Amino acid sequence: MKVFLTTLLTLTLSTACTVLPAKQPVAHDNVEENSPDVYQQPGSAKFTAELAQQLVDNASVKLEKAQVGVTHLVGVTSQYDESSALSQVLSEQLMLELHRRNWNVMDFKTTDFIRVTSNGDFALSRDYLELDEIMPISHVVVGTLSRHRDGIMVNTRLVDINSKKVASVAQVFLPESVVRQLDENDGLPLLRKAP
Repeated sequence: MKVFLTTLLTLTLSTACTVLPAKQPVAHDNVEENSPDVYQQPGSAKFTAELAQQLVDNASVKLEKAQVGVTHLVGVTSQYDESSALSQVLSEQLMLELHRRNWNVMDFKTTDFIRVTSNGDFALSRDYLELDEIMPISHVVVGTLSRHRDGIMVNTRLVDINSKKVASVAQVFLPESVVRQLDENDGLPLLRKAP
């Protein structure tokens, strides 16, 4: 009987206790997606970072107190009154990069109000009647885009808005592969001829 009880107790304890294997790392095909280094900025971002650094390095004046406005870049042969999606993206990225370098960047397209509509809530405007007539901008970043066979040459300069004196200059070449990355159709599907 003693042997029977010992065997029964052993069987009961062995079925009640389960030894689990050591925790194994789970293999994911998309492990890199959770890594903070995976996100890559568009190709044009590194070129605007280079432009911004050149503007900082080539500045002939101290800009700690300067109030800087960044305008859209224009086609070198245009009337200087139109911009492209490429121009607008480069200017937005340039604002970001100059701000990262501790420049006092002014956003002159920001209104004094928030417009709430069924399409969204907006504080930016291109309507000059909705913007401040007088802004404390002391310097402005202007520039041109020139198309070349293999890409676009971007020339920018920082200009004193009162004296028109050039305070800094910068230049980069955007390869055609980077230019083609931009979606100029505002997300609408592209229609192409069948091959």
